[in-house]
Formats: sequence, structure tokens, C-alpha cells
Amino acid sequence: MDTDQHHGAVFDATLKQHQYVISAITLSEALISPFRTSRKAGERVRHVIESSMHQIIDIDMDIAIRAAQIRADKNLKMPDALISATATNTKAQLWTCDRALAKAHEGSLLIA
Repeated sequence: MDTDQHHGAVFDATLKQHQYVISAITLSEALISPFRTSRKAGERVRHVIESSMHQIIDIDMDIAIRAAQIRADKNLKMPDALISATATNTKAQLWTCDRALAKAHEGSLLIA
């Protein structure tokens, strides 16, 4: 679980008391590496993330439309546009380890 290069920074950032939400897209991306290790590792990380989050935000039509606008305006990759749209629509501060996404999403926090 801690083999990801961003694990330590993200773990330290989430120790603070906040209500954390996560996009279903971010959840999916976070599970790729653990599932490559094993199904058990993937399920373990999934449980840790789900138990740490206040809510997992599904992609709905409003988020999809806003993501298309963001992709058109900022030329982000679609997953990043969906993450940005989710943060915007839920009025959440976007935390990211991705410099391009942090630069494109106003008010984001770059964790690295």
C-alpha cells in the first residue's frame, strides 16, 4: 500500500481533521497500483480509503457536463477534468499530487 510515491505526503495530509470526499474517478485511479499487486491488496486499500472518506462522489450529468467544459477550456485529460468538476460542483478544495491539475484548478492544494 505504501509503495506509491505520493503515499507518505497524502497520508500526512489526511491526518488533519476534515471531512474528506473523493471522486469515484480518484478512487479508481488510487486502486490501480494495489490491484496490480494483488486482489487482496486492492481490497485492503479500498477499505482504507472508504473508511477514511466522508463521501465518495459519483459522476452525474452535471459533473460530466462541467468536466467537458473544463477539458475544453483547460485541455486537461478527461479523468483530471472529471476530478476538477467534482471538486467544483461539491465546493470541495481539490488536493492533488498532479502539478498540471493543480495549476488548472483554481484554489487547489498541491501535495508532494
